[in-house]
Amino acid sequence: MSEKKVITLICERAADLDSACSASGEVKDVEGLHVVKLPCSGMIQPLMIEAALKAGAAGVIVTGCQIGDCYYREGNRMIRERLLGERTPGLKKNVDRRRILALWLSRPQKERFLSEAKEFVNYVRKLTD
Repeated sequence: MSEKKVITLICERAADLDSACSASGEVKDVEGLHVVKLPCSGMIQPLMIEAALKAGAAGVIVTGCQIGDCYYREGNRMIRERLLGERTPGLKKNVDRRRILALWLSRPQKERFLSEAKEFVNYVRKLTD
C-alpha cells in the first residue's frame, strides 16, 4: 500500500479494538490505520506525535478513556491538556494540528472509534496529497 498510514496511540482500556485489529496492529475495517496500544493515554508524549508525523504518518489519533474515567486517575486529562497547550510539555508550534485527532472513549465504543477514524483517515490523506 502506498498510502501514508495514520497512527493511533490508544489506551488499552479505551475503545476495545482487539477484534478489529490484526496481530500487527492494522485495523481491518480502516485501510492504512495502525494501532499502538499503551497502558494509559497519559504515557503519550507530544514528542511521540511529532515523531510519527515527521516520519511520514498522514496523521495521529490519540485515544484515551472518557475524561473523568481514567483507570490511572489523571492520564487522559494530562494528554488532553498537553494537546491543548495547557500543560507542558506541549506540541511544538509548527505541528499541524489538523493532522491530530483526540478521542475519549469507553471500552464498548469500538464502532464510534471506527467511524471517526475512517473519516479522519480520509480527511488527513486529502491534506497530505
